[in-house]
Amino acid sequence: SNVRVIDASFPMPGEQRDTRAEHESKHIKSATFFSLKEVKDTESKFALMLPSAQVFAEHVGKVHGVSNNHHVIIYDNNPKHGIFSAARLWWMFRVFGHNNVSVLDGGLPKWCEHGGETAAGPSQAVDAAEFTPKFQSQLVKNFEQISEALSSKSHQVCDARSAARFNGEANEPRKDLPSGHMVGAISMPFPTLVHIEEKLMKSPDALKEVFKNANVDLSKPMMATCGSGVTACVIAMAAFVCGKEDVPVFDGSWTEFVQRAAADRCENLQFAQPQA
Repeated sequence: SNVRVIDASFPMPGEQRDTRAEHESKHIKSATFFSLKEVKDTESKFALMLPSAQVFAEHVGKVHGVSNNHHVIIYDNNPKHGIFSAARLWWMFRVFGHNNVSVLDGGLPKWCEHGGETAAGPSQAVDAAEFTPKFQSQLVKNFEQISEALSSKSHQVCDARSAARFNGEANEPRKDLPSGHMVGAISMPFPTLVHIEEKLMKSPDALKEVFKNANVDLSKPMMATCGSGVTACVIAMAAFVCGKEDVPVFDGSWTEFVQRAAADRCENLQFAQPQA
């Protein structure tokens, strides 16, 4: 078959979950497990930065049997939202030049609800394939680029973290970092892009409404950011579903920005209160 199914489940901030163990207890039949925690830039001090094109290509070819001719379908097991980390791997494939990639709406919970076939045990070994990456630099932004975009107002920068974190009213998952936001950023919590009862991505029309309510003009340049580069990809995917396929993600997101930016480039900064 020319389809490869990949489980990209990843714990949400604060969740104590072993998603590889969960995969081994139940996954879509024929799916392999992709670890966002392991396949990354291991030299970076920031948690989940993109790996090099070569590292990515070797990994998806050897471990997942993905060639440039495969249709890749990614899902995650997120009982709360139906979508979370699958969007990050979807974006990674596109960054490395593979556009024949989809996300299973509703993920594993929806698949099971509809009686889809599952299996247990470690991912089955796949036939290794040759994947040739073609880096798409326009889909990823670094600290200098987002700083420039914010000061020149060239892009609408949408932040997928919760409104409470954005407004400095809740702690960041990393206790040593303050919450708050980049001056000029727009709050767009990623659950607003999901139909919470259904645990599915909202329809294109409903998504357009979310962007409109946030005063985001989909005909103008945009960038997405979040805490560490995962849920920003949900914003990029929501824009994609609305026909805007060019939204880049700021890979280091708030974790990098707040540690590197001048104090006057950040607003509503709030450090975690020490627990008594």
